[in-house]
Amino acid sequence: MNYELLGRHIRKQRKEKKYTLEQLAEKLDVSTTFIGQIERAKGIPSLETLVKIANVLEISIDSLLFGDLNNKSGNNYFVKKVAELTETFSPKEKELLLKNIEIINEYRNNAE
Repeated sequence: MNYELLGRHIRKQRKEKKYTLEQLAEKLDVSTTFIGQIERAKGIPSLETLVKIANVLEISIDSLLFGDLNNKSGNNYFVKKVAELTETFSPKEKELLLKNIEIINEYRNNAE
């Protein structure tokens, strides 16, 4: 899970709705500090909080996690295409694919 990307998406959507940190926190019944931490990838929201954020911002959880999949920019297109191609994968096959991606990412991080 890319928490930095998640935080950026939450911040972008919050600002598009013209909510301050305080307003969003109040609607979610959490602290302003916690929302700020989520947006800066210093705090990790629970699934329940993530659903509440999506509902308050009136967007899908997919949009929070991956951005706007209708946008045909490279990364979003890639995510959509992977989702389409793996739709019929078994849970075990999806887990194997995810582990391979994590190995590649670890390799890239260690190579830098």
